[in-house]
Amino acid sequence: MSSLTYWSDKLGKTQARVLTLDFSITGAGTSAPLMVGAPVLSSSGALASQAAIDAFLGTTNEFLLAAFDATAMGADAFGGVVNMNGQVAKVVKMNARCHSGTAGITVVANQVAASAALTASTLATEVAKGADGNIGFRVAWGNTPDFDALTAGTMTIEIHWIAK
Repeated sequence: MSSLTYWSDKLGKTQARVLTLDFSITGAGTSAPLMVGAPVLSSSGALASQAAIDAFLGTTNEFLLAAFDATAMGADAFGGVVNMNGQVAKVVKMNARCHSGTAGITVVANQVAASAALTASTLATEVAKGADGNIGFRVAWGNTPDFDALTAGTMTIEIHWIAK
């Protein structure tokens, strides 16, 4: 982000910031953040528990485990929660890309406008702001290529959001 100050008050709250999260695919159905220490709890399968989500975000039931259960995180899915310390006023959209194959030449891309909430037990690409100002996301990559079988590659999740 630049240090530009908009002369129009309205632009400061209508120009989305872009949060970029990069992951390396380390094995079939497994990944690791490229920037270690990023405040993201993510998985290619169901998240551990409601208690784990709540402890990670420091909130209570902001995102429910049902949004990251075995059905929602079924075949060819990736998702998680981002601890923004309550800074998010609005999520605008999400762009997601998965690069695989020799030199990352195979690209699968998804884009979705923000939802009011993540749908429970539903395998779908969604991004939403939680009630406490954090972000939840889920990407249903599809099976071209078979995401669950990939053993190498990268994923980039870009979340466009407005600060409080």
